[in-house]
Amino acid sequence: MLGVAGVVAVLLIKPIFEKRPVIVKHEPTPQPTMRPSPNQETTPTDIGTNINVPEPPPPYSPPADAVAFVNSKKNLDGKLAEHYVDFSFYYPNSWKKDSTAGVPGASNFAKVERRLPPDFTQENFAVGWYSSAGSPEADATVFHNLVENLNSQFKKSFPEYKKVSEGETTVGVYKGYEFRFESVSRNTVNGDVNVWGRVVLLPPPNGGKNGVTLLMLTTSLAPELKSIDDVGEKGDLPMLLQSFRFGKP
Repeated sequence: MLGVAGVVAVLLIKPIFEKRPVIVKHEPTPQPTMRPSPNQETTPTDIGTNINVPEPPPPYSPPADAVAFVNSKKNLDGKLAEHYVDFSFYYPNSWKKDSTAGVPGASNFAKVERRLPPDFTQENFAVGWYSSAGSPEADATVFHNLVENLNSQFKKSFPEYKKVSEGETTVGVYKGYEFRFESVSRNTVNGDVNVWGRVVLLPPPNGGKNGVTLLMLTTSLAPELKSIDDVGEKGDLPMLLQSFRFGKP
């Protein structure tokens, strides 16, 4: 148990991605959990007073070749159904949607990938959940501890793993917290492949218990990507990040 600024959180890391070598079809990713603090409860005197409802973000105008992903609870069960979040994003129609995500027994709401034929990862994007402490401010007090837990897990899954950076970030129209890492997959059929990863925790903008976890895995097989700084900034991933929206479209 960890007490931070009056918030008591149980830091449990739950996997939301399958293990995979970086250039095949299954990768690891953990699922952080924070238990809401009783101090975050709304009392009757709170209702209708001092409530700052954020303005809805502007709609995204997708390019003609974009495909919309809209999260749906219809086929979910287990933890995904329990921690369901409404969200949507667009991705290029050249990307492949993973049919094992967003279905009964799945560990991800969504997973899409850009591949070098036949099945080598260039850019990968997956969306899972984390259990929020109830507000962005409360979550911010424990993000570093969650990242440290994630970092420990990733060290066991990626060869020559190195955490590169950690801190506040902005994804599209939302503020969150991220860390970045790099790895190397050596002696593949494509030679030594550099692996760059970025994990972003986005708190629910209107409060509640369910935030989202965005995992981006990229490799040097994408010719536009030269370093960890390019993840989500170059290639196709910027479309997915800029178009991501909480709520129903």
